[in-house]
Parts: sequence; C-alpha cells; structure tokens
Amino acid sequence: MNVADILDDIRIERWRRLIGLLEPDPHALFLWSRAMAALPDDVERGRLDHAFRFAKGIKYHHVGLTSEIYFSHPLRVAAIATLISGSQEAGIGMLAVLHNVLEVSDVSVDMLAEAFGSGISNQIVALTVDRDFQWDKAYKAGYYGKLMEGPLYARVVKIVDKLDNLFVLGLNPDLSVREKYLAEIENFVLPMSEVSLPSLTAYLRNLVQDCRTTGFIQWPTTLNLKDKT
Repeated sequence: MNVADILDDIRIERWRRLIGLLEPDPHALFLWSRAMAALPDDVERGRLDHAFRFAKGIKYHHVGLTSEIYFSHPLRVAAIATLISGSQEAGIGMLAVLHNVLEVSDVSVDMLAEAFGSGISNQIVALTVDRDFQWDKAYKAGYYGKLMEGPLYARVVKIVDKLDNLFVLGLNPDLSVREKYLAEIENFVLPMSEVSLPSLTAYLRNLVQDCRTTGFIQWPTTLNLKDKT
C-alpha cells in the first residue's frame, strides 16, 4: 500500500498525536479498522483481534498518560505496520500492538508466551530496549544488529514505532536528548528502513529533518489546542 494512503502530511500527523495526548486517538481506531479489513480471512482477523483485546485490557504505566490514551500508540503502530507492509498474516500486527508491554506494564514474558507463543514473546524481548544503556553506542549497535538478523516483521515494527514517536519528539525539552534520538534514527533506523521497508524511507527521512526544524514543542493543553484549531 502506498505511504500516502496511510500517512498524511507531517504537520497533520503531528497534530493528531498531540491531540492524542489529551484523549484516546480516534484516528488510531480508524487505522486499526482498515488494518483488520486488509487481512484476508476470519482466521487472521481473529488472531489480530485476540492480541487487540489482550493489549487493550492491560494497565499501562506511562508518566502523564492514562492506559486508554497510551494504548493509541501501539494501536497506531500495529495498524500502520500491517497496512504499509501489505502483510496477509496477523503476526506483524500482533507483535506491534504488544511491542512495549514488557517496558510499560506488569505483563511478563511467560504470560506472553502462554497467550501468543514463543515466537511473539521472543521478538517482544528482542524489541525491548535496556534503558540503562539506551544511549550507549556499542549497546545500540548490538541491539540493531540482532534485529537485522531476526525476522522482517520485527524490523518493520521497530521502524514504525520510531516513526510514531518522532512526531512528538519535540516535547522533550532537552536538546541533547533530541539530537541523540535523531542520530539513532539516522545511524540505525533509516538504513534498516532502506533494506526492510523502503517505501517508508523517504517519509521517515523528511520527518527527521522536520523534527530538527521544528525543535521544541510545548506540551499540549485543552486551551492551546483550541487556540490553534
């Protein structure tokens, strides 16, 4: 599927995500319905719906966000990854909607393996970053190296996860952290995209440049959102 059929202009996409920090993102549900409809049969749709219901029922621990609001992020990642990959199987969406659970919930690897099998649980482990070493260059080189050796669907999920986070990178007031994040995208994620998801590479590269141009973004409030609409 063409990227333009899934993602709008960067400014529109960023605005949706900023609004989505105040309330659950309705566009995420719209994309999800498209992803479900894109699967070929009830078996695959049933597998994806199982992962959706499991993930939606989790209590997420994310500073400043309710579980309902936070859930829009994995939902968007799952929908976009399914649509942009053109996958006819539910696996990529299942992995995507669950990709952060080890980091932001009390769900364990054993619980994931029991519910979805070791294939999904092992890839969630592979996608989970050790935050104690998140800016260590050697650690990140090893982390992305392992992803490159693993299944394609895990790389697609990682690329789309980074894409979704980039839209609101400017909320971080620390310029040095923003630059480290963008350097990681340029050093690892863009090369991965060129190999694993080439259709998204140009949009992702433009988004990196836009993040640098935009710089710091104020945390949204009901008032400033209303003022700009």
